[in-house]
Amino acid sequence: MNHRRDDFHFLTRRRIVGLLGGAALAPLAVAGLPLPPWSTREPWVARAPWITPAWASPPTTHRLAVGSFEITVVSDGDITLPFDLLLPGRSRDEITALFLANGGNLPANASALRGEVNVTVVKTPDATIVIDCGGGTDFMPTTGRFAANLEAAGITADSVTHVVFTHAHADHFWGVIDPFDDASRFAKARHVMPAAELDYWRRPNIANEVPEAIRGMALGIVRRLDGLRDRIEAIKPGAEIVPGVTLVDTAGHTPGHVSVAVSSGAEQILIGGDVLTNPVVSFAKPDWTWGPDVEPDRAVAARKRTLDMLATDRMRLLGYHLPWPGIGRVERNQSAYRFVPS
Repeated sequence: MNHRRDDFHFLTRRRIVGLLGGAALAPLAVAGLPLPPWSTREPWVARAPWITPAWASPPTTHRLAVGSFEITVVSDGDITLPFDLLLPGRSRDEITALFLANGGNLPANASALRGEVNVTVVKTPDATIVIDCGGGTDFMPTTGRFAANLEAAGITADSVTHVVFTHAHADHFWGVIDPFDDASRFAKARHVMPAAELDYWRRPNIANEVPEAIRGMALGIVRRLDGLRDRIEAIKPGAEIVPGVTLVDTAGHTPGHVSVAVSSGAEQILIGGDVLTNPVVSFAKPDWTWGPDVEPDRAVAARKRTLDMLATDRMRLLGYHLPWPGIGRVERNQSAYRFVPS
């Protein structure tokens, strides 16, 4: 499988320079040099007050129990994307008002949002299940820590029995590839992805059907799916991976997107994937269009349905892009919701 570092044109160098005020960055782009890693050290990144400051030690792993199961959150790093990509059609005044009303820290010249990349490992008595794999080193300069952090947590690749993909976007899928041999990092594991997701990305002309901004990412997804063709098994929402670990239909962000419900004894947690992606926007304004959603109306419905379930059942949430380690609960807040880290 021949994937390249330039697969990720979701934000090309030219696009980043244009969006983020390119005078200082243009020489790097012109020279073809890597752009600096975007992080909350930069004043234009909006962050909520509970996000770990960028100058603190970067997160690695976090463990919690769900009944008799052990869950380990493994950091792959973080990603930063600009407002106009994430919140199309929303004015700066609207975004500022939303964050200020919900305890967010929005610097005067903020133009981007940062999110963690929280990979989940679920250990049951008979299985070790990796849910999503991060973006790997080819996605962004700030991703690609998953493999090292997994090893540091004492979880070997050969001990993993299942790899579950909530969807195929690069920051969830590309990290499964071992760049040294162009194969899956998890040679002994069963790999599963929702059937509708596989069908969508395997359409013959998919790279020409997606918006131009993500065409490079689409090509990279297709290339990696082709390389893992014999490894990935199609599976449908409602399927049980092992007893207590079940796929939940949350399609909309992508046509086959799923979340993963983990239940042991009286305890439950939802591994949400990208059904809820930002600790302010997704909860306070679930009806706002989120730019990366492939099917916006369906994604809004999935968000609202998931928020209602989590608040009603008081079920814990583990969010892939929520503030490290991504764990909390959902509370109703007047006509909307709020995320309460725990």
